[in-house]
Amino acid sequence: MREQLRLAYPTTGTERSLIALWLIAFIAALSFSAPLSGCNRGLAPTQSSSLVQMGFGGTVKFVSPWPPSDSVQDLRVVAFYKYPPTNILTEVTNGQALVYPAIGATGLPKFVDSLSYEFNFDSTATFKYVAVALQYGSNVFQDWKVVGAYGYSHGAGQPDSVVVTQGSFVNGIDIDVDFKNTPPNPLGSVASPSVRH
Repeated sequence: MREQLRLAYPTTGTERSLIALWLIAFIAALSFSAPLSGCNRGLAPTQSSSLVQMGFGGTVKFVSPWPPSDSVQDLRVVAFYKYPPTNILTEVTNGQALVYPAIGATGLPKFVDSLSYEFNFDSTATFKYVAVALQYGSNVFQDWKVVGAYGYSHGAGQPDSVVVTQGSFVNGIDIDVDFKNTPPNPLGSVASPSVRH
């Protein structure tokens, strides 16, 4: 077999040396590039993994007894870019409000003493009204009521804005929910004025 290959592909000693050098260079190149194969930017500087995710968050505390379970269908934190909001569904679908947890995900835990929430996004933002919204009936398009809002305590107070600057995460946007003393309801036709206790 070797004799057949030698006759079919005659090479000189110099050509064999060049082929050997080429093979050595090729193997060396593969060995060097293998550890870098996961790099998509070569030796370019990478972004620091210590960059802060922009957004805000806090704790929702339930400071009164919960209403009956048939009056607690869903619970969400909603951050509105303007105040007063007029229609939660329209503003969410038009990008004028953010919802936590996101639409399509399971809502916040129910019948707990407190819970944490967190909004994350990629640009600076100011939210004029951050509220906890309760769906108290089966109609997802109408049966909503604000049961707590940032800036209110036991239903008294004024809405406070949340300002998120470039590269910052704002903690401590805490909301008290007192089902017996809820804030004024600015949601218009998407909310009923009462929740059974």
